[in-house]
Amino acid sequence: MCLLLVLVSTAAGESSSQDISSQIENQQHEIAANRQELADLNARIAGAQQYLDQRRLDLADATSMLRDSEDRYNETLRLYEGRIAAIYKLGDSSMYAVVLSSEDFSDALARVSYLSKVSENDQRLVAQVKAQADTVRLMHEKVDTLKQAQAEDVNALTARKRQLEGKIATGTASINKQNQALAQARQKEELDRLAQETTADSGSLFMGTMGAPVIVSNTPPAGLQPTGITLNGLASWYGPGFQGNTTANGEIYNMYGYTAAHKSLPFNTWIKVTHGGRSVFVRINDRGPYVGGRILDLSFSSAQAIGISGVGYVNAEIYR
Repeated sequence: MCLLLVLVSTAAGESSSQDISSQIENQQHEIAANRQELADLNARIAGAQQYLDQRRLDLADATSMLRDSEDRYNETLRLYEGRIAAIYKLGDSSMYAVVLSSEDFSDALARVSYLSKVSENDQRLVAQVKAQADTVRLMHEKVDTLKQAQAEDVNALTARKRQLEGKIATGTASINKQNQALAQARQKEELDRLAQETTADSGSLFMGTMGAPVIVSNTPPAGLQPTGITLNGLASWYGPGFQGNTTANGEIYNMYGYTAAHKSLPFNTWIKVTHGGRSVFVRINDRGPYVGGRILDLSFSSAQAIGISGVGYVNAEIYR
């Protein structure tokens, strides 16, 4: 059987599936590292927020304590002022006047001791209230400082978080795109492999237009003779989208082989298909076409061999 081979090499600059796989793997490692850093950032942000929330609770408790102390402070001042007013109404409150107004010396000592203790206790209470006020004031300052520091820290962490989320989104989109390129590269490599198998031990070469090898058979397989039974009608072709799929008779579809789909002819029937003065021999191994008005669906190589790039009118003669 005489063969004519069309061979087109891989386009310059195309990446192999191995190169694309390596790029995807590197990006996956980078995304994994970014996700780990993002998880650590989220933990740090949560911890900072929890710490600040606790400080706010402490401040609330201190503020409540201050209110209680202020109430006691105000009550103490009222009592203290009342006592001062009462002593003032009694007249001279000097130690001498107290002693002279007392019935005896023991009574004078008791009065002096009472006044002294009242003054001492009131002063101690006032000092305690002031100390609590100072404590709350310091707590306010501390919490304000903490809030400012935590806000700056959280803002920096949040900015880095947004940056990482952007890098992860960009990397994921890039991987999705590269996965598509990987699938296309693998499909092309598989097509090239099948083409090499198909074109093994073939004859002369010429350049085609589809970027893949094409074999054109000019004579029927040995032993087959024309039957005179012919089919006439429109023929189409199918190729890359079906490459590697299973045909109706269980074979793996090879767009570079010389096969065709027909609705009813027995599998492995050979026919000579002619279009525009060019002929090619094909073997029936699939069913179709299922578009009205068409009688054959040729493989890519078969259609190219006779000059059909879309749909063309053909004459097909059965050989047995």
